[in-house]
Amino acid sequence: MNNRIFSALATLLMLAGCSSSNTSTDVPPPVIDTTTDIVTIGTISGFGSVISKGIEFNTDSATVTMDGLPGNLSDLQIGMVVSIRGVVNDTTGAATANAISFSDEAEGPITDLDPATNTFVLLGRTVFFDEFTVFDNVTVDTLANGNVVQVSGLWRSQERIQATHVERKANAYVDGMQMEVKGEISGLDIGTQHFNIGMQACDYSVAMLDLGGADLIDGLYVEVSSTAPLSNGDLILDRIQAHDRDRDRDQLCDSDCDFDMDGYVTAFVSPTEFDVDGSPVTTTSNTVYVNGTVDTLALDIKLAVSGTIDTAGVLVADRIVFRLPSLIEVQADVEAIDTGNAELTVFGATITTNESTMFRDHSVAAVREFGLDDLAIGDRVAIRAYMDGNTIVATRLEREDSDDTVTLKALVESVDRPSVTLLGVAVTSDQDTVFQNTAFEIIDADTFFTLVDLDSLVKAEGTYDGTSVLADKLFLRECENNCL
Repeated sequence: MNNRIFSALATLLMLAGCSSSNTSTDVPPPVIDTTTDIVTIGTISGFGSVISKGIEFNTDSATVTMDGLPGNLSDLQIGMVVSIRGVVNDTTGAATANAISFSDEAEGPITDLDPATNTFVLLGRTVFFDEFTVFDNVTVDTLANGNVVQVSGLWRSQERIQATHVERKANAYVDGMQMEVKGEISGLDIGTQHFNIGMQACDYSVAMLDLGGADLIDGLYVEVSSTAPLSNGDLILDRIQAHDRDRDRDQLCDSDCDFDMDGYVTAFVSPTEFDVDGSPVTTTSNTVYVNGTVDTLALDIKLAVSGTIDTAGVLVADRIVFRLPSLIEVQADVEAIDTGNAELTVFGATITTNESTMFRDHSVAAVREFGLDDLAIGDRVAIRAYMDGNTIVATRLEREDSDDTVTLKALVESVDRPSVTLLGVAVTSDQDTVFQNTAFEIIDADTFFTLVDLDSLVKAEGTYDGTSVLADKLFLRECENNCL
């Protein structure tokens, strides 16, 4: 919820606390509810309505659009990037969605899967995946070249995609499957009827053009589709459709609405002239920065920005929150739950959840409207989190099926060979422990303990006896493009 909504609530609370000279016979003034139009662009973090950007929207009367076609709420999945247009009651803070729109970035067979950089190529677009990526019908370990996937995500610079949701549609492509990708046309050759989308060569000789009056030129942002197999590396297009690159923002929001979006800085000239997720943004002297300063703004930085749209279509930022990497990873059983304080205990550590935590049930129970209230002591959870001072804040919490192996990743707090301390837990190695460096190379114990230091990022897998972890694996990790 953004600053305008908070201000309205604060004003109401202040007025309610003021003394009054009214007698019992005075008639109180009527309460008139007012609403503020709001638009959010971000990932779905939970259901029970639809939760995005930390706001829970009532969806009883919402229309759903999936890739431009009518859809249902059941089509939406955790991790998908959606645009939501709605209203917020200025008195109660209750949010209601009028329209929810989803559009994927690409669908087709993947190539050039690189586990070292956590990237793959999908129809000429480089796709990154990280700790926030939700995988459906596949895992990060079972993903393979040739898998046909649908990717939803956020734009990064150079038309790269940061995947938030990856769904495997098939193990391999077969003739007739739909392939599609969005991007800017480059290298247009009218003579040969070819152009490129990213690194993907496209043949449009038999394609239907749906350009809405625009000219087919370099720089035009389009969605291209095909149901034919690649021919000598060319995508044989059957349709070219022009799109607005800003996720149709102008159709969602005018200068009177509150606007809130997640994204990466995709173009940067100065702190008063940059793009987030392909949309123009500016700041003022009144812009509030969280987890950084104005100097933190730079190309490819991930952030959340809220504000209003000016008459030129530029988002004027009231508040910018820089997203912190979720360096902490735990996979273990729940030891305690405090729903009143939105907390749970794992590995003896208290972990806090909030309105922005992504909740997902990945167990056989597969509860769609899943939250902290659905957990029980002894349930297996996989959590990603970051440190906010001395508080561990969960960005993602998933319930998993039972498993005897635990995972703990965090910054090293102390080193006392053969042990390291992670999140207050002693992790001990023995003669059977497998060690790995940041380049994913197997190393021996001597090398590992020479490299490891305070504040090194270490991932441990092993068994937990309620006090300490006996490590089967101890891996040194880095968090640059991703935090897997």
